[in-house]
Amino acid sequence: MHHYLNILIFIFLIIASQVARGNIYQAETADLYKAVTETKNSGYIGDSYINFDNEPGSYLELRIGMAEAGMQSIEIRFANGGSATRPMEISLDGNTVLENVIFETTGEWTSWDTLSFNLEIPQGIHSLKFISTGSEGGPNLDQFEISGEQLTTYTINATISGNGSITQFPEKGLLFDGQNIVLMAKPGFASAFINWTGDYNAVSDTLEFVLHSNVSVQAVFEDINLEIPVPDFSMNGYCTVPGDGIQTTTGGEGGNIRVIETLAQLKSWGASREDYSAPEVIIIKGKIEAESTEVITIKRGGNISILGDSGQGGEYGELKNISLNIRQYSNVIVRNLKMHEVFYPNDDLTIDECHHVWIDHCEFHSKIGDGIGVDTYDGLLDIKKGSHNVTVSWCYFHDHMKTVLIGHSDNNGDQDQNLEVTFHHNWFSHTDGRNPSLRFGKVHYFNNYLDNISDYGFAVRNGAHAKIENCHFESVKLPIASDKFEGHGYACVSSCIYSGNCSEADNEITEPFDCGFWDTQIPYNYDLEDAQTVSLSVQRYAGVGQVDIPTSSHYDFKANNELQIEYCSFISNKNQINLRVNSDRTQDVEYSVYTVNGQKISVGSVCLYKGSQLIQLQVENISHGVYILQLRTQRKGSTKKVIL
Repeated sequence: MHHYLNILIFIFLIIASQVARGNIYQAETADLYKAVTETKNSGYIGDSYINFDNEPGSYLELRIGMAEAGMQSIEIRFANGGSATRPMEISLDGNTVLENVIFETTGEWTSWDTLSFNLEIPQGIHSLKFISTGSEGGPNLDQFEISGEQLTTYTINATISGNGSITQFPEKGLLFDGQNIVLMAKPGFASAFINWTGDYNAVSDTLEFVLHSNVSVQAVFEDINLEIPVPDFSMNGYCTVPGDGIQTTTGGEGGNIRVIETLAQLKSWGASREDYSAPEVIIIKGKIEAESTEVITIKRGGNISILGDSGQGGEYGELKNISLNIRQYSNVIVRNLKMHEVFYPNDDLTIDECHHVWIDHCEFHSKIGDGIGVDTYDGLLDIKKGSHNVTVSWCYFHDHMKTVLIGHSDNNGDQDQNLEVTFHHNWFSHTDGRNPSLRFGKVHYFNNYLDNISDYGFAVRNGAHAKIENCHFESVKLPIASDKFEGHGYACVSSCIYSGNCSEADNEITEPFDCGFWDTQIPYNYDLEDAQTVSLSVQRYAGVGQVDIPTSSHYDFKANNELQIEYCSFISNKNQINLRVNSDRTQDVEYSVYTVNGQKISVGSVCLYKGSQLIQLQVENISHGVYILQLRTQRKGSTKKVIL
């Protein structure tokens, strides 16, 4: 009898011990802000421990589930190898419950101790947050032991059929009875989501439910055939937005055209643009190279276009070891130009204190590999010192260490908070970091393709805001980071694709994301290309050679389906404009030539036949310059801006 009684007492003691011991929550399962998981200091329990940044405001947020309300004991396992105590504030569901919890020093980071306190916790699912209040941040936290009966926990087994991924919210911590769960199915490259199967059947890519049991679901994806959409090369983004006395970016439109073929000509032109704002277009013809780095500084002025010649046989305007440094300038276009191998400490292209800048269809690169260090070359493109109304589109950045920097330095926030840049349809390939790196300002970053990036893709820091949409990250070590450098950045990310040896889980983005910031920050219309086709479009159309820049051709034109102007050139000694026009029917067409100020200087008429044809228009009293050419039928017209 005594033998059985001893067994019962022993079992009771085991049960009582387990109840008294409470529920264990590992710190690494919590949500973190300005804190990271680490394993370098031994003695921790579980997979890792938490190390806070050395600043106030960093926190760990733990989700707990209590079956009954009551006063509970909370025991925290920690290490503090610093020389001073580390205080923290503790809140429950956003309400401060303990203002100054002191974690004493433990002597070494490998020496672990415990701190206990009691807290009244209601029944249900709650957020328990530990917030650093000292300049050194919090101690290293390992685990939490909380008394009281815990809510029933369940598991979710979410699997995939095909090429795709599943994102779960919440993504960390225990899942309790009554928990709201969201699963989002995200297709991989060349894949489409079909449906959910298993315990839930649905066709929406977002599956929401309340957890009351273990759940098993599968997201089904299937391969799709992709077609490259017709590209839109028209100007878009912040550079089109009015401000600072400029309606939109036009560059040197309406000014003289100068063809530059030598370094001496380029240096002379750069000097001529200081404190000068008369419109001017320069066309870089062929390759211009400097034996030692040349910096062409263009400052205090505006209204220029720097264009790479379309060339013959695949040759385009090209600058090697020549840095363009544009400062305190407005209304600038840089287009169809190769720039490469500019040695440290200079950048290929620098935009400082500028506004209304369009950088389009350019190619930037250096070299990477043996013998190339991080400071062999500096940046490919720097946009700094409060530059705004800037768009970078359809450019190709490749084979470089420090690619694009937006924002001057950590101590230039007052000026760089005005940074305002759009990046769309750019290709970053075989680079290291800064694709880009953003401080303080804001960047709208959509339909860009990044492949084979050895360090990080987009790093947003120092309170900067980035809206990242419909991009494709392929084999990028760290696609997007919001806390890689000093100061938290706000990364609002949507509808991106991750492929190769990276996934969305490789992002290091912590809350707050501040997506509401962008509700009033994009003052222009734009069309998003499906992320599935972005890599195909960008590889096909980014870089030089996609836009035609002869010395007597158009910048832009408006056409209708009835009558389209395809090509234009001017033969001055014959007073003749050669046009290739596509007409949908045989018809008479009137033509008029206007100055950019609206003065009509030549008129005439011509008969067009159905289809594409070359016609000659006779014009009088026209010298070289920019004009408006208008063709008009009985029903519609077609207008084209031409450089003659």
